[in-house]
Amino acid sequence: MATKKKAAAKKAPAKKASAKKTASKKLSVVDQIKANNKALGAAVAAGDAKAAGKMYTRTARLMPPNADFFKGMKAISAFWQGAIDMGIKGAVLKTAEVEQLGTTAIEVGTYTLSGATGVLDKGKYLVVWKKDGGVWKLHRDIFNSSNPAAG
Repeated sequence: MATKKKAAAKKAPAKKASAKKTASKKLSVVDQIKANNKALGAAVAAGDAKAAGKMYTRTARLMPPNADFFKGMKAISAFWQGAIDMGIKGAVLKTAEVEQLGTTAIEVGTYTLSGATGVLDKGKYLVVWKKDGGVWKLHRDIFNSSNPAAG
């Protein structure tokens, strides 16, 4: 019986080391940005403009089409609240490419905005991400529709 206890004791540290090794693996910058994009889409789907705004740095600038800058988290939260109030119920962001430059990353991608009746808009975006407190946050965000202008 003592032999079984010793054998079990020897196996336990190996399992802990394996779990520790798995936990210490870090996501790539691309995977972190994709996860953040998914979280931003989830915040919009939940109607939580404040959570969407917290995805941005304190000095972020959002540059939507046909509008001036939205500067900082409070103004960006207000932008998202306006979008939600206008009927945006979902935002899907698809990363096409990411280039990392130290604590900055540049992402190019496409988006789809949906509402109660389906797809409302599709377009493209460019985001400059900054590492802020160990977390990648949107720092400069510009997007525009790929749909033809209403005539």
